[in-house]
Formats: sequence, C-alpha cells, structure tokens
Amino acid sequence: MKVNNNLYTVRIRFTCSKEDIVIVNSIIDSYGGLGLIRTLDKEKCNCAVFTTNSMYETTLQVMNSLQKEGLSIHDIIVDESENVDDFVL
Repeated sequence: MKVNNNLYTVRIRFTCSKEDIVIVNSIIDSYGGLGLIRTLDKEKCNCAVFTTNSMYETTLQVMNSLQKEGLSIHDIIVDESENVDDFVL
C-alpha cells in the first residue's frame, strides 16, 4: 500500500436496512483502519463511514462486496474534506 502524506477525511454516506446495520457495522469495524461508522438518522437508517483518502477506495470495495452478498446498502455518496468539522452530522 502506498503511503499518502497528504491525508484528509472522506465521509461515505449510505442507507441501510435496520436489519443489516449491525452486520455492516461489525464488518467495517473488524477491518483495521477502514473507518469509523456512525448513524446519522436512526429512523431512516442513514449512516456514514469516516475514513481517509488513502483507505476510502478499499472501504467502498468492502461495501460493494457486502451489497453483492445481499446486504441492503443503498444511496452511497462520497464526500471529501480536509477539515472533518466541515461535515455536519
């Protein structure tokens, strides 16, 4: 893996069913360094993974693999910012 000294935060927003969110959370958390998952709206099950620009492509690959396995991950949106405080939760 290439080391990137110009790191910044990437937020990957998505929607997931309430039944699948625990599985998605467990898998994202179990991969060291992929990112931190947070619930943005528990009623709509809108979530986000906060990761770095050097890891977000891998994180997206994992999320796409989970979709192919049948988990309900939808509406994936990638936001980039050098200032994590720019992200409104």
